[in-house]
Amino acid sequence: MDSKPLPQISELEISKRQKALHQLGQAQLIAIVRTESPESALWASHLLIQCGFGAIEIPFTVPEATDVIETLCEEYPEALIGAGTVLDVDTAYQALSAGAEFIVSPALIEEIMPMGETDDVLILPGCLTPTEMHRATRLGALAVKFFPAQCSGGAEFLSALRGPFPQLQVVPTGGILQEHVPGYLKAGALAVGVGGPLLPKALLAKRDEAAIRELALAYQALLTPAEVCHVPQ
Repeated sequence: MDSKPLPQISELEISKRQKALHQLGQAQLIAIVRTESPESALWASHLLIQCGFGAIEIPFTVPEATDVIETLCEEYPEALIGAGTVLDVDTAYQALSAGAEFIVSPALIEEIMPMGETDDVLILPGCLTPTEMHRATRLGALAVKFFPAQCSGGAEFLSALRGPFPQLQVVPTGGILQEHVPGYLKAGALAVGVGGPLLPKALLAKRDEAAIRELALAYQALLTPAEVCHVPQ
């Protein structure tokens, strides 16, 4: 499936959540930084941003996640910093207070969805089936997280969705290795979420900068300017 080019837009013409959607399409990858300490999350995020990652997701399983998000937003205003594993409204508002520009959930949590419009924030609800994805869009989602993607049909499943849902913006996440990324982008993914394969626990524990940098650059090398999304009006 051929991707459509992103239009040139003015910040005055779009909402914050539309801008975040546009930035995700440009970034093409979301680095999911799931670590066991805030220090490791900051260390890994710094390294990934240096390697070209423009979108970082800090899950709320990371201790002191709000502090990590706030620090990254202050230090990297040009990057798109979001919160992951958001399971309720209170946590979503904590993420917003810290500066998160997008919110990701592992499931379709309906009470969070109105915040997309009321608080002008991009929300990516976790969905697995066409029914869940359709429900999410009816609740106002501009994009959905296809999770867990790789064990649930992968790029072939996403490609099949594009027939009945041609305007659906999807971020596949879960078990995605380097060799899977081009297939998802070709199938029309807005962006691809990568976590464990990008930041293996063993390498994080040793803070093996050289090895993680090599992985990060390998993922970035898979991307091309042509693999971008069409931002809904």
